[in-house]
Amino acid sequence: MIEVLAGVRSEALGNARDVFVYLPPGYDAAAGPYPLVVLHDGQHVFAGAGLEPSWRVDETLDDLIGRGLLPPLVAVGVANAGDQRGNEYSHEVPYPRDPNGSCRGELYERFLVEELLPLVRERYAITGDPGATAVMGSSMGGLVSYHLAFRRPDVFGLAAVLSPFLVFVDPETLEETPVFRRFPGRGPNRIWIDIGGMEGLIMVKPVRELVGHLIGVGYGPDEDLRYRHEPSAPHHEDAWAGRAGSALLHLFGVEGPPFALSGSDGHGAVGQAVDVAPVGERSDGCVYSVLSADVTWRPPQMLEPGAGHGLLTGVEAGTAEVVARAGRLEAAGRVTVVDGPADALLDVTVVVPEDTPADSPVYFSGLVTTEVAPGVHHGAWRLPRGVGLNGTIGRGWRRDGLDADGLPIRTPLRHDGDRRVWVRVAAWSDPAQADPHAGS
Repeated sequence: MIEVLAGVRSEALGNARDVFVYLPPGYDAAAGPYPLVVLHDGQHVFAGAGLEPSWRVDETLDDLIGRGLLPPLVAVGVANAGDQRGNEYSHEVPYPRDPNGSCRGELYERFLVEELLPLVRERYAITGDPGATAVMGSSMGGLVSYHLAFRRPDVFGLAAVLSPFLVFVDPETLEETPVFRRFPGRGPNRIWIDIGGMEGLIMVKPVRELVGHLIGVGYGPDEDLRYRHEPSAPHHEDAWAGRAGSALLHLFGVEGPPFALSGSDGHGAVGQAVDVAPVGERSDGCVYSVLSADVTWRPPQMLEPGAGHGLLTGVEAGTAEVVARAGRLEAAGRVTVVDGPADALLDVTVVVPEDTPADSPVYFSGLVTTEVAPGVHHGAWRLPRGVGLNGTIGRGWRRDGLDADGLPIRTPLRHDGDRRVWVRVAAWSDPAQADPHAGS
């Protein structure tokens, strides 16, 4: 069951938004207090209420709780504030894509901790134990979940950080600007962090580096920290829906070793890091990349250990057989290393509708293009080989390029060599009409 708290007002932020509350099957206040998970971008969290595309967390929870794999818990989806989303989810650096961006993360934190949580705990039988309270989000929502959990582990003792926006890559110069803080010690008790391989400039590299940092400050790989690299996954709600169950099982489920292991294939240029951590599955269905696996390869001269668990670096061109072992389990994969530069040229032309505002940026997979003729935008970039691009066209948050059938344009591609792309946009989605739940 999902209840909608309409127009919840925040004095800290000076606005209001809808809040969605999932109650588990058989919810009974007398049986509480229930564990709690707080999710950002709440209008896209539950299939039973809110908007599509959806994480479908209500369906996942119904299934896992119904099978006894998770305890009954309450999930609170907090709608984002529309155009203020980037500002509210930023603690350290203003949202780089907004020229008027500011850091309102601390105010959003005050809203959650001092205003919203007391409200929902008054209405529902929800725990106040940080060890049973999680914060969860993706993209900018992953960024703010990470900051909240490390700034307030007294409130959020569990954190699920999906596809976090950790580094802004300037789409014109490709200069990287970190937008997160590295905390020097442990924060929450358990962390889930993941990334897809088709997320463009929401890149695997900074997420992998953060995972290494977390291990360095004391989080046990495959114990209180679990990581998932899904090479084929885009930056999209469908991908987060597929991984949300594993994240929740890590945070609230029963610990256990994998019962199945599968190898990971990789591809890169000489000098590039390749992620070969095998994929493990626990008996409860939690799927993750096994960072603690022992990895060997043949021929030995082709690869060398990289700067992290499950990372290898290409030394010479060719194909290597990689074997990963975790306990009594073993899995094999391949790594292909190619000669040549570590980057390749991507040349993109986008034709937009006549009513597109003249001053509006047009992005291809997050890369900004330049108008070179009326209604024609172009961009050319040298990007790292192997980066996955979702092939979307956009003009900002939820202003998506649509095809002739009115569907969002999405043509994923693996950037493994020089290529040219041509796209025609038939229309743009309207976020103001699509989202009645955004803050006001």
